[in-house]
Amino acid sequence: MKAIKRSRDLIYVSGNLEEKTFYSSGIEFSEFMSSFVEPPENLILLKHNFDNVHFNMHSCFEFVTKHEIEELLNDNVYAYGDFCWVDFLNEEALNRLTDDEIAELLFFGHLARPLHTLPKHRFAYYAHDDGWFNKLYVSRLEDYKSFLLNTVKAKVLAFTGILTTDLPADIINTLMDSTENGLLINFAEIVRSQAVLRLPLIEVGHFRDMDALFTASKSIQMYRNWLEYSNKTWRFIAE
Repeated sequence: MKAIKRSRDLIYVSGNLEEKTFYSSGIEFSEFMSSFVEPPENLILLKHNFDNVHFNMHSCFEFVTKHEIEELLNDNVYAYGDFCWVDFLNEEALNRLTDDEIAELLFFGHLARPLHTLPKHRFAYYAHDDGWFNKLYVSRLEDYKSFLLNTVKAKVLAFTGILTTDLPADIINTLMDSTENGLLINFAEIVRSQAVLRLPLIEVGHFRDMDALFTASKSIQMYRNWLEYSNKTWRFIAE
């Protein structure tokens, strides 16, 4: 795993596990895509400024496949402002979209929420100012667990140069549960000794205004919980 360039030092996740919905900040599109062993390969682009797209005649949607995604990842997504996409299995799935499903996708692209049920394969993704605000709907919580695990590993690598082992399932489940109280992870405040690395965590509540979140984060003096890494083993420490 390569270190992430320009990695943001704070990540925040506010989750609703029952609805499989997550608000986050601090994670860019390229980081999101690189966190999966099998990232989504076909994206309906609902809001974007990317030029190298295909056009589906049935739905009138622009889309990219795995052949264009690498170029998209290297584009200046931040400059798009709003960036919205939903993944799909293959182009035949686009050709089978009903009028109601097309309307559902247009509604999501306009208001960043489903009207009823989004016709997504795995993800429906809405972001503003890449890495600043993201709203994500997932089909499977296991996908988000994988994303969270690999994001933590990649951020630790970016800030310490240490390639850690995977976080065990019980710790990932604890982090997922913590997102339901608004989880803030501060990679700039990692405490590191020769043998031990400690990553501070705090539950800060639910924010939709990320300016308000980062203003509030400046006043936080104490961290209640830690992730500790020592002897190639992760531990969750509650204080």
